[in-house]
Amino acid sequence: MPLRYSAKNLVKAEPTPLYKFEWCPNSKAFMHVVSKISGKIMASVEVPLFVTFHFINAYEETDDEGRLTAIIADCCEHEADTTILDKLKLENLRSFNGQDVLPDARVGRFTIPMDGSPYGKLESALDPDEHGRGMDMCSINPSYLGKKYRYAYACGARRPCNFPNALTKLDLVNKKAKIWYDEGAVPSEPFFVARPGATEEDNGVVISIISEENGGAYAVMLDGSTFEEIARARFPYSIPYGLHGCWVPKT
Repeated sequence: MPLRYSAKNLVKAEPTPLYKFEWCPNSKAFMHVVSKISGKIMASVEVPLFVTFHFINAYEETDDEGRLTAIIADCCEHEADTTILDKLKLENLRSFNGQDVLPDARVGRFTIPMDGSPYGKLESALDPDEHGRGMDMCSINPSYLGKKYRYAYACGARRPCNFPNALTKLDLVNKKAKIWYDEGAVPSEPFFVARPGATEEDNGVVISIISEENGGAYAVMLDGSTFEEIARARFPYSIPYGLHGCWVPKT
């Protein structure tokens, strides 16, 4: 990714137009596949320019005879647009006046060929309008990490907005999305908890911690399949917005 940490900023703490980063499009963008066993580079391809902070999942694509043909890697991709960094400045978030200023984002799907080809592809895994052209803090059923999968859960957008303000369930097979939205709510990363003994990928619940514009906070639980709200638990105190979440099962 041509969005690089700035050596000047790291060494001298001097600010850059993109804070700790520099945009270097002339260096192009590449994806590499490295063997976890040997450490050898198995593939290295040039791909279109991109900006991402979170990958979703990756898996192997095979032909009818089971031979590896490509690696598929999905991410929350910001249309190769670095303005997302400026829009997330605190003063910009606080000055929201109802205009639609959240930069577009999508599920970016990389295809990395394993036949020695020098170029890979980057496409939208589904129409970004399905999830309001907002996309970040994505998670999946952890049992499908590194495997072919169908569903992902993320922070999406109900526009106009200046920040991801909705939760979305993505169906990457049917290319559709379901949205959960509560006015004034700012959801953190949703995380999926499978129902014990479940065999379907989306059989479980999705949990997110919600910060409200009035200072309140609650945890919301959604049905992993229908994406309908099951319950919410309100906290007796404020919880500042947090990006990520996790589920620790009781053992």
